[in-house]
Amino acid sequence: MRVEFDTDEVWALLSTVMKEIIDTVNFTDEDRAALRRWRSERMRPGSDEMKALVARVNEDLARIIKTKERSQIQKHDWV
Repeated sequence: MRVEFDTDEVWALLSTVMKEIIDTVNFTDEDRAALRRWRSERMRPGSDEMKALVARVNEDLARIIKTKERSQIQKHDWV
């Protein structure tokens, strides 16, 4: 099976995780602003950093799927 995220999907995931972190961790206002600035300036769709993140997420996802497929094949019926 092949599953791959596009840039918009990874950006939405990053935004959701960042929002949760910003809302739950006790950061100063300056730290929150710095994180939001980092996300909007450096991690915008199309940036080199975002392309690298998308590639890494897809590589990790492919590795996890491959591992799960292999472990299902090796799993014995009687266990």
